[in-house]
Amino acid sequence: MMTLGCVQMAGAEVSAEETSWMEQVAVDGWIEGVQSVQVRSPHDALTSRVWGRLKLSADIDDFFGYVSVDAQKNWTVDSETGIDVHEAWLEYVADGWDARIGRQVIIWGKADGLQITDIISPPDYTEFITRDLEEIRLPVDAAKFRLLGETVDVELIWIPVFRAAVQPSADSPWALGQDIPDDVRVTVSPVDEPETSLENSEIALKVSAFWSGLDVAVSAFHTWDDNPAMHRTVTQRNGETDIHFSPEHHRMTVFGLEFSRPWSDFVFRGEVAYYLGRFFEPRSITGDPSRKNALNWLAGIDWTPGNDWSVTAQTAGVFIMDYERSLAAEQHALSGTLNVSKKLLRQTLTLSNMLYYDVREQDFFEQIKAEYAVTDDLHFLTGVDVFGGGGQSFGRYKDNTQVWFKAKYSF
Repeated sequence: MMTLGCVQMAGAEVSAEETSWMEQVAVDGWIEGVQSVQVRSPHDALTSRVWGRLKLSADIDDFFGYVSVDAQKNWTVDSETGIDVHEAWLEYVADGWDARIGRQVIIWGKADGLQITDIISPPDYTEFITRDLEEIRLPVDAAKFRLLGETVDVELIWIPVFRAAVQPSADSPWALGQDIPDDVRVTVSPVDEPETSLENSEIALKVSAFWSGLDVAVSAFHTWDDNPAMHRTVTQRNGETDIHFSPEHHRMTVFGLEFSRPWSDFVFRGEVAYYLGRFFEPRSITGDPSRKNALNWLAGIDWTPGNDWSVTAQTAGVFIMDYERSLAAEQHALSGTLNVSKKLLRQTLTLSNMLYYDVREQDFFEQIKAEYAVTDDLHFLTGVDVFGGGGQSFGRYKDNTQVWFKAKYSF
């Protein structure tokens, strides 16, 4: 029933202006619970948390605003419990360009489950790499400006506030200590992070071209290393060794190249990132990190043969220039991934297997997962994360092989 200047609904009167405002604002989100148990004795819970995200968006004329807030209760990592603003940004869209300012997640690259040129948003390794990549990426406080052409886009990003990668905290079952000889005493200073200033800002530039059957992008990122270099001061006294660690983040520049090319049932992908001035840790506990240039690369192929099958295979490597044998890393590192998935039961059940393999270390991480959609909003997931091999890449986590269950409700 329409009345002058109002809309009458379910016994309540809502003005036409309020109705228009409500159409411009959307509220949604999700809540999930995750529980895992260690396969090996003592069968501890490696993950036990409830995590929710409330999302609010508003689309008013040429402006679009977005805010998402996370709330988490974590029973295995106390430091993760709390409420945090995940993203909060405002975007203006014009003819041929747009601009976004605020806390945001920025995604680059073509890789599946690996970060080669996708280094704008630092990673969160609280649970190593067992989480989805969408959960691993951390937002950054940034201003992003894009020029949008018919075949070429230009993207400029300014990050005035540095944010480091997150490593497992001391109370996390994913925190692994370093083997320290009995005659060595270790002390550690607080991490030396860059102060917020104009000269310490990070800046990135990316140019993307889209042609018929080929996407190519080149980029440059003047940044700070997300992980600090562990500098040492070594002192010998009375037959004992004192080592003082001074963690420090350093400047580096990264040049990137990425491409993708579809053909028939396949998509061929590749990425290259050339690091200028990256620090690498020493092999010896008394050594000091060395600054080197390094080349990270990836080649991948996606295959969709039909019948709801999907296969992705990738090979990735790192090559360190001007190599020294004192480094903990080898000059050539090679790894591979294989992701196979299949949808069943009218696409309500998805079975997948993601395998990471380190060729040099000869160890692996494998995540076998089943996801069932009861409805569009309610999903149940279960799986097993398997760590194997005797290397220091994935094999050091072999005691953390786990079986897990997740329930996720979206609203």
